[in-house]
Amino acid sequence: MSAVAVLLSGGPAFAGGPDDNTTQPPPADGGGQKHGELYAKVSFTPANGHDGPGRGPLKSTDVSWSPPPCWYAPMYGAKEYKEFFQKGWTENSGDWHGTAGTAMGQLRDHYTDGYSWPGHPGYKDFNVAEDGKGMFWAGVENPASTDVLARGSCSEVPFWVENGKTPPIKNAISPLLLSELAYQRMRVPGTDVSLSPQTNQTVNLPTWVWLSGDEYAPVTVRASVAGGTIWAETTATPVSVHIEPGTEDANVFPAGGDCPIGKDGHVGTPYAKGSTGSPPCGVTYLRSTPNGSSYQLTVTVTWKVTWRGSDGPAVHPLPDGVFGTPTPVTVKEIQTVVR
Repeated sequence: MSAVAVLLSGGPAFAGGPDDNTTQPPPADGGGQKHGELYAKVSFTPANGHDGPGRGPLKSTDVSWSPPPCWYAPMYGAKEYKEFFQKGWTENSGDWHGTAGTAMGQLRDHYTDGYSWPGHPGYKDFNVAEDGKGMFWAGVENPASTDVLARGSCSEVPFWVENGKTPPIKNAISPLLLSELAYQRMRVPGTDVSLSPQTNQTVNLPTWVWLSGDEYAPVTVRASVAGGTIWAETTATPVSVHIEPGTEDANVFPAGGDCPIGKDGHVGTPYAKGSTGSPPCGVTYLRSTPNGSSYQLTVTVTWKVTWRGSDGPAVHPLPDGVFGTPTPVTVKEIQTVVR
């Protein structure tokens, strides 16, 4: 670990991702490091993104899209950052020698004496003269990201941003970025399907498929940061259900296997005794399952995802998401004797 990382990692500059559920606003009078921690953390409502039995995360239909692995967020007022930096300097400076010592000396000069390099203007006395007019921003890792290298890519040293402005840097915290984190946090209902017949299916006999409308309603997760001043609400609305019978030896209804979701949230129609013809949502298996095996009937719900945020009333799209679970189905063949 570099000397710069040693100094900066003592605080929340590299902590506070989606697993943090801070809802308390930052203290108005600063409060040193605590102020930065509260500003850096992203809060979610509901805190667990609608956790519950059978629920799961949406998988984006756009394979090129993924939530941000890290972001830059406002953390410290000028006086707060000065206190934090000087504390780290006092505790660690004796361990820096050679190149590391030179780098740390330049970093200290960057904040105390205006030492600068291209794209990084220096500051005098940690910009204390501007305290209250802006904040120092720094990088935050997204612990939910599986790309460890990308998680550490927001590695710029803390930089000053005036209140109300967004820095021209990739992954600066914004309503759009928060909407993507809320997307990642969201958990939608599983596909607990009802079948008729309830148990073993029969070759050439239609299997009726339906889902309750109780759970297939829009799901919303709100994400906020910087004391709640920057926020986004991401909403997923179910739009269609797709049936995969688990074998090519089957016919699906309707053709193509896409069952619409009614206004009441129901999918398909429960089987009624005496019903004939093809079900509005279902499948007819043409071949029985081998002994001891089953077909995996997979019902997948497609969710349309949109967001709105603190930057205005407009509603914006995000990639559609899908979530589905397989149901094992055993298909029997009834033998008849013709005389």
